[in-house]
Amino acid sequence: MNTTIPLCIKRPPEFVEQHPAAALFKCMEQRFGSTCIQVKAKRNTVICNQGARLSFLYLIKQGEILLTRLSADGRETLISILGPGEFFGESALLSGTPVSFNASATRPSLLLQLPDRKFKMMLDEEPQACRVLLEAIAQRCDDAWIQMEVLGCTHVRDKVRAGLLWLSERIGVETCEGVRIDLNQTQLARMVGCARETVSREVSELRRRRTIDVRQSNGRKSLFVVDPDRLGQPA
Repeated sequence: MNTTIPLCIKRPPEFVEQHPAAALFKCMEQRFGSTCIQVKAKRNTVICNQGARLSFLYLIKQGEILLTRLSADGRETLISILGPGEFFGESALLSGTPVSFNASATRPSLLLQLPDRKFKMMLDEEPQACRVLLEAIAQRCDDAWIQMEVLGCTHVRDKVRAGLLWLSERIGVETCEGVRIDLNQTQLARMVGCARETVSREVSELRRRRTIDVRQSNGRKSLFVVDPDRLGQPA
């Protein structure tokens, strides 16, 4: 299984020090950055398709990459939104299997393509890099289990509330207006496995209760958790 960090978007400043993916990215960029192939991707550019075989590990230097998975019946699920300092494609390279997601740019992005040979050479020569990669994969597995729990909730209300609580703790950014989650309602709907209109009704109810809000931030609409305690209480 090609695991990725579910719904990781814009990280708090301490992310670089805390998350193993960021530490490994820094190591790879320092060692191979000057020899990597740079790829500039415009908004909505497809980077790779589900089922393709990769020859590169992708390092995100700038921008934002959306990872989605298409089910056999045509349903698209949002797996992750990755930002600068992250990478994707490692599981497909290590297992030799086709990539299990679609990757596309949600805004102008700059990627570095690290050839499969150099990625594996680094792992062979640097035990510390292997350890950090294992930590990153373990974190991604934990996040995947949590997302499965959210998807397993019976009611939309519970899915939305559980998803927002987890996201606020996992990738939320503290602001004077509340905990900002750089995610729009369409992306939230795809994350919890519900129709956009259904999620919109629940978000409207939470806004009426002044538990969350939707505001413009950095040129896009973001969700703000105003009252995390109330969000965690039974409706």
